[in-house]
Amino acid sequence: MNFKERLQAVLQKLNLLDKAKKEKLTHEEWQTIVNSYKEEYQVTLQEDLEAYQSNREENGDAPLMTQEEMNTVQAILNRTLNPESDGNDGPAGGERATGDSIIRLARSVDSLVGQLAGRAQEDRPLQMVTGGAVSYTGEADRSRFLFGIESPMFSMDKRWNRIAANPSAAAALGTCDEETDGAEFRRQVVAFSRSLQRRYAYLHENGMINAKRLAEGEFATDYEGVSTAGVGNQYVTLRQDALIARVLMKRDLTQWFPVRYGIQDRDLVFNAFFSEVSQAYQAGEIWKGDMKIENEMGHVDDVMIKMKFGPMKELERMYIGYLNKEGSDPIKWNMIEFCVLNSMETAQVEQNKRRVRGVYAKPEEGKPGSYLNGSTGILYTLIRYIHENKILPHDNEAYRSYTSADMLDAVQDFVADVTASCTEDMDIDRHVIYLNRLHQPWWIKNVREAYGKDIDFTGPESYLNVVPDTKVPIRWMPYLGQLPLMFMDVPGNLQFLEYLPGEMLSVKVKEDMELVKAWSTWKEGCAAAFTGRKFDTPEKLKANAYEWQQIFVNKPCVAVEADATTLDASKGFWFQTAAGSSAAVGITDITGAKAGVAYIIEAGGESNLSTVAKSGKFANLTDAWTPTKAGDYLMVILDSEGNFREMERSVGGTRKVNDKLQPNVPGVR
Repeated sequence: MNFKERLQAVLQKLNLLDKAKKEKLTHEEWQTIVNSYKEEYQVTLQEDLEAYQSNREENGDAPLMTQEEMNTVQAILNRTLNPESDGNDGPAGGERATGDSIIRLARSVDSLVGQLAGRAQEDRPLQMVTGGAVSYTGEADRSRFLFGIESPMFSMDKRWNRIAANPSAAAALGTCDEETDGAEFRRQVVAFSRSLQRRYAYLHENGMINAKRLAEGEFATDYEGVSTAGVGNQYVTLRQDALIARVLMKRDLTQWFPVRYGIQDRDLVFNAFFSEVSQAYQAGEIWKGDMKIENEMGHVDDVMIKMKFGPMKELERMYIGYLNKEGSDPIKWNMIEFCVLNSMETAQVEQNKRRVRGVYAKPEEGKPGSYLNGSTGILYTLIRYIHENKILPHDNEAYRSYTSADMLDAVQDFVADVTASCTEDMDIDRHVIYLNRLHQPWWIKNVREAYGKDIDFTGPESYLNVVPDTKVPIRWMPYLGQLPLMFMDVPGNLQFLEYLPGEMLSVKVKEDMELVKAWSTWKEGCAAAFTGRKFDTPEKLKANAYEWQQIFVNKPCVAVEADATTLDASKGFWFQTAAGSSAAVGITDITGAKAGVAYIIEAGGESNLSTVAKSGKFANLTDAWTPTKAGDYLMVILDSEGNFREMERSVGGTRKVNDKLQPNVPGVR
């Protein structure tokens, strides 16, 4: 570490960085800094400062300060250490470490203090891919430690680190020994993964989970928790923060939907509804008002990663290929970091998609399942609330779906209907609308056609981010495919649930002959803190007419032609049948169905409702589905054999969940 980095570390350790930047350090605080610096580095601050100034001059760099300023600084530091001396120790002998001189000292080292937070290590040539000026290499002997990082994990005694330093060395080293090199590599991966989880947990507990600030190395000199994390030194901590930042960069949903931790099974949130309490005064005990508590239930499901990949020689081949083709990546990861990072990036992207479109389904025994069925995300959580009679969707054919030609009209009609459904005691001032990010080009085209081709789409108040002629902000959601979903809610109401911060990062590794097995387990879920009043039947929900409802959603279903016997999954996942010409018409297939997607067949019309027999591709249903009223539905999901398993159903307005596939859904147990 050079002088700048050492001074930064001391200031951060003493929580005086911000105060130093504002030039408000007192005599006592400077004395603490000087003493801490000497205790930490076994050299005085003034000696390091003088050496740093000298090195800059020798390298031809502009001097940090003039000789006169340097003399002043030295005198002030001397006075800080020896406040009782006579002050005749140099050209600035009379200068004492009091108010004005402290300010002059802070100004003299302004380039060391004023810019520490964001650019403390700007003199190093290698930078993060995000552009932050953070070095991830150390200053140790590179013949002994990869990247100059003095840590056992980067020791050049390790085969994989020697290959990282020189990929062509793999041939000279010969075939790896699975019993020694392989076993040692797997032990190192386990230790690194567990320390990575602990580092993530520490960052979360201290409010440091910020991808941009982590990538810039802002927290890398915070040594709290480093000893318990077992990471060895600051550079490994810095690289762990950079790795976590890489993964977090792909977590693009938590900015709108926060993560609530500590949920091991279920989470109970109480909501209270108060009836009228005020009235005109009159004498006597004339009481009015009561409170009704209605709780909302959130739950988590168990998710896992279980990977099995080839022997050490195959891992080496992949890693050498990465070194050869990713030359533009400013960070060169060692082999352990490479394996963990790529696994975690893939897992994080899958989690993002699952948090939007996932629906939990208990896997078929002994068979791998779709990543979408690990837990339930926003889409199917909203559908559950609809089926539980907690939220009433706004269903209008004008915005059930839309095209590239009428998306703007559909969204404006939806917002207008939501606004019109609010009573005098409700408002939507804090609501935002969530739209499909894939359809953003359609939106831009529509807005230009309606409001002018030269309209400006930059800025938070532009029509790219606000629904025209309203004050409703837009949030563009990814991973929705072609689904014309739109819903309005207060940001933070819908939440993702987990048990332990960073639990997914704790990858365990085990050898099995020449194969490598890696796995981790964690818990996920999604729930809203507030939906609205709950009702026993759809009729009562409709009669409530959106009173106190928090979430407003359209019904992105596909209208099915009368007497149709097959459904086309390329058009959507939610189908509403029409009144048939014959009561004998039944649905026999959903063509193009995809693994991981739960399909809904809803009865529409008032007569001759379409049915589903317990046969063919639907032979695994719990029973034949024969709806008796409009709104009844059957939810199914594809199995590994290409047939459908039953998730839940409604007949006569009564909902029944298949507990064998959805054992954790509220109401099942």
